[in-house]
Amino acid sequence: MNDVMFAIVLALAWFATVNAVASVAAAALSWLFDRLFTVVRPAGAALALFVLRMLPGALSAFFTIALFLPAHWRLEPSQADESAGYSLLALAAAGAAILAATAWRALAAARATSWIGRTWIRRSRVCARQAGGVPVYHLADSAPVVSLVGVLRPRLFVATQVFDSLTPDELEMSIAHEVAHLRSRDNLKRVLVACAPDLLTIAGLGGRVEKRWRASLEFAADAGAVRGDERRALNLVSALVKVARLIPAPTAGRHPMLAGSSFYEGALLSARIDRLLEIDRWRRQRFSLVPVWPISVAGLALLAALLPTHAVWLTVHAVTEGLVRILP
Repeated sequence: MNDVMFAIVLALAWFATVNAVASVAAAALSWLFDRLFTVVRPAGAALALFVLRMLPGALSAFFTIALFLPAHWRLEPSQADESAGYSLLALAAAGAAILAATAWRALAAARATSWIGRTWIRRSRVCARQAGGVPVYHLADSAPVVSLVGVLRPRLFVATQVFDSLTPDELEMSIAHEVAHLRSRDNLKRVLVACAPDLLTIAGLGGRVEKRWRASLEFAADAGAVRGDERRALNLVSALVKVARLIPAPTAGRHPMLAGSSFYEGALLSARIDRLLEIDRWRRQRFSLVPVWPISVAGLALLAALLPTHAVWLTVHAVTEGLVRILP
């Protein structure tokens, strides 16, 4: 096995190993903090779950690119007579499978978003109004759509029957919900999750994390739209109920890979209504998670500063050499 191929095998094997450990850790943390996510502010819960969801891919990519590859390049002797055993080849195949599955998810998300955007554009016309700085399209569609689609050029689509069925206040709240998604860049986060290389999705460990995260996005968007106002909360509940009644049961869901938000999520309808009707309780909620972004950025900066050093590279290289000799 030549040097380049051997390095690729080792890199994929390390990627799969770190990814598997981080995926199990993320799933365990989500389970441990499950009750905590129900009592913190929705925006804080959504951000924390997003970080958990992205953790395995970020850690495995960082370890492989910033630690293993520099260590191997600097310390591995040229023309070393080494070969990968069955265990390393199996791990490398697992790493390649993770990357291939990630590429497929990313491609599927891009194709779904592009297709639905082009399809709806052909069946819609631009309204005079805008929402959050993005154009609103009047969509001639049989489904009661209220959806924000796209990342770089987001567009808000509102179906004709939604315009006809909702009162002005209810329509305002349904659009405010999508604007809250826009301000939180939730479509971008959906794309990043779709592109996150991890075993959470492949092994089914991420179902709970992702389900809770998607729910927290909707709760946070509701809270952002309502802004603690009871009248706005009741208008949003009324809009949700009316849209739910317009949707036939077989079409109540939406494509899970779509880089877009939808005002109506059938599985979350009851939970969202319950939270909105308990506004007196959750609008007084002061408990929030420790700021996630500053801690995450500071942690990554510390790792980037301390870990890629000669001593760490020497340790990684020594461990790699030992595993190559020990594993069958």
